[in-house]
Parts: sequence; C-alpha cells; structure tokens
Amino acid sequence: MKIKHRLSLQFTWISGIILSIAFLLIYLLSANSVQNSFYKLLQMRALVTAQVYLEKDELTKKKFLEIEKSYREKIPDESGSIYDQDNNPVFIEQSRFNWPVSLLETIRKKEIYRFRQGETLGLGIYYPDNQGDFVVIVTARNSMGVQQLAYLRWMLIVMLLAALLITYFMGQWYATKALAPINGINRQVRKIRSNNLHLRVEAGQNKDEIAELATNFNGLLQHLEQAFDLQRTFVSNASHELRTPLTTIIGEIEVTLQHERKIEYYKETLHTLLGESEKLKVITDSLLQLTTIDSILTGGNAEKIRLDELLWELQAQWKTANPPSRLTVKLAGMPADEDRLCIYGNRRLLVVALQNIIRNGFKFSFNQEVTALLTCTEDGIVLSISDRGIGIAPEDLENIFLPLYRAENAHSFEGHGIGLSMSRKIFQIHRATIAASSVLNQGTTFNIFFSRHLKF
Repeated sequence: MKIKHRLSLQFTWISGIILSIAFLLIYLLSANSVQNSFYKLLQMRALVTAQVYLEKDELTKKKFLEIEKSYREKIPDESGSIYDQDNNPVFIEQSRFNWPVSLLETIRKKEIYRFRQGETLGLGIYYPDNQGDFVVIVTARNSMGVQQLAYLRWMLIVMLLAALLITYFMGQWYATKALAPINGINRQVRKIRSNNLHLRVEAGQNKDEIAELATNFNGLLQHLEQAFDLQRTFVSNASHELRTPLTTIIGEIEVTLQHERKIEYYKETLHTLLGESEKLKVITDSLLQLTTIDSILTGGNAEKIRLDELLWELQAQWKTANPPSRLTVKLAGMPADEDRLCIYGNRRLLVVALQNIIRNGFKFSFNQEVTALLTCTEDGIVLSISDRGIGIAPEDLENIFLPLYRAENAHSFEGHGIGLSMSRKIFQIHRATIAASSVLNQGTTFNIFFSRHLKF
C-alpha cells in the first residue's frame, strides 16, 4: 500500500474515532436532556393533578377552571394515581398500574422520585394537604422524545459516514500534495545511473525533512561519484603497473622462442622473467595488504605507544640500514606529562605507515637527510616528516594517496604507488589525518595529526 493511501486511511480512522466520540457525547447529552425535560413535564402534570383533586375547595373558581383546563391537555398514554396516607387509591379509581407500598414509601421519603416501568416513565410527588398527606403518581410514554432521539441518532450516523467519506478524499488530496516533493525526488533519482552520477537532486527552498533527505542523498551521490572516480583511477593505474612486467615477460618469451639460443641466453632470460615475476608478486601482495588493512581489528590489540621513543627506534634502524641513511628527529613543545606524547594503537601497523613515508623521503631525495619533527600542542600531536627531494607537482599533490598512483616525475624511481595509500589507511585506523605540502625540486613535507580528543 502506498504511503498516501495509508496516510489517508490513518487520518480517516483517527477522524472517525474523534467524530464518533463527539457524536456519542452529543447523543447521550441530548437523550439525558430529553429525559429530564419529560420528567419535568411529568412533575408539572403531577402538581396539576393534585391541585385538580385536592385544592378544589381552596381555589377561586377562575383559578380552578384554568388548572382544570391544563389538566385536560394530557400527555399521550398518560396515567395518574393518588394515594392517601393509608396507601389506598383515592379520587382516581381507574389506574393502569397497581403500585406497591415500597414505591409509595420511597416517594414519601424523597418527596420527588423518578422511576421507569419498562418503556414508561413515571414520577411521584409527596403532596401534604389539609385533607391529609397524599402521594401523586403520573406515568406516560415519551413517544415524542423517542422519535426525536431516533431522528438525531440516524442524523448523526449519516453525518459520521459523510464526514468519513469527505475526510478520506481530503486526506488523499492532502497526502498527494504533501508527498509531491518526494515524488519529484523519485522521478529525479530514476534518471541517475552510474554514467551520470554528477547529477544532483533538487532540495527545494523549504528547510524541512524532505529537503534534508534530498541534501543527504546528494551527499551520498557525491561520495559514490568520488568512489567511482577512485575505482576508475585504481583500475587504470593497476592496469598500467601490471601491464609493464607482463609486457616484459611476454616480450622476452617471444624473442627467446624465435630460434635456438645458447644456454647462457636462456639463463639470462629466466633471470629477467624471475625479476619481472617478483615485481608482479610484490604488486599483488601490496594490493592484497591494501584491501585487507580495513579488516584488521586494531582495537583488539591496541597498546600504548610513545611517539618520541618510536621515532628514536626508527632513527636507529635507518642508521644501520644498507646503505645507512640519516633520519634526524626533532622535538618541540615537549610537555612535562609524558602521557601527552602517547597514543593507543597497533605498533606494527604504525611502524609500516611511518616507514613508507620515511623510505620515500630517502628514495626521492637520493638518500639525503630526512627530518622528523614532533610537536605537542593542546589539541594533539603533530608529526612532520620532511625531505629535500624532487618534490611533487601541484596537480599531482591531491592524488598521491590514491592506490597505484605515481606522479609524473616519479616514474624514473622504483616503486608501485601503494605505500602512501597504505599509510593513509593505517593513519585513518588510528583516527589520525595526513596531509602533504611540496615544492618542486625543493622537497616535500607530510604532516600527520593525532588528535587528543579521539581515541583509537
């Protein structure tokens, strides 16, 4: 069921409940009012009956004639009875009902008493007189009131059905109008495919939930567009990196198979094939590591890592490397509390990420000095790794963290463009951010920020 139909039914159901309660109250109040009015009429008839039979000798002739005239205007199915203090019927000998003594005593006690006998309503009054104390009872059927209530009942039922019908169609119209922006979004979304992810949904001018939905969907489209662009770039770079060793392998095999060669030539060809195969293995292994880093549960084996000590260890490793390289460690703004120099994370992964950046610094600067500056601030820890190498062009700077991407001036150096991408993923796992700044032929600086307010 569509939302507009469901909303219309729910709106109609709620309106029906409210109207039913309101109409029921109207009917009950009307029924109570009709009954009270009829009882007041019976009370008046009981007084008139008493005056006709008991006050004849005490009223003037004119007043008595007026009361007698009122008495003759009876209610349909009216019946009256008068009982003396001995509970004997007097004055009116013919009575439709033979009232019990208990009812007469109740009327004497309460003076005015209402009761019902089937569909007949009755009222009794206690009437003291100089001739004695009497009980006057008048009964009648409220035929007119019953007809009025029946008419009111049917009128309310018809009004309820008509109101529900009108409410349903008005709900349909309102739901259609209210959901029109969503229908517009649906029409726009149906036009968006993988080849036109640059399209966006119009959010409209209203600052409501539908506009928020459109804005969030546009954000999702932007992320998808970026993901597709990254995928295309990854596939292009991967194809290029994998094609080079494969082309070399195929070329060597084709040349070797053209005619008989000496055994030394075969050995040389096999060495070449082995080298290119090892390159393929390195690329595929690196790609596998890159895709599985996100699944490493670093939070489960996190440990406390003091960054300055980690840098001293890396400095010692590069000092004894072959060839030895000079990593200079500098500290700035060191706090008195050593815990401010510590983070929680996976030490092995963090070493891999830092080594990738330091290794690139040595490689692209022809093994010149690389500087690691550790600065402690109020917001966190900043680690800046700088080299004096070939630098990175501005147009390449925003893409260097993409998998298998290599800058134009880096193709003459050995590598596959995976290290920086892997390092960024590792830093992201540690809730750290990395950014690069560079000047061509002067050097590059990578700034890694570990926030004090984010936990691993």
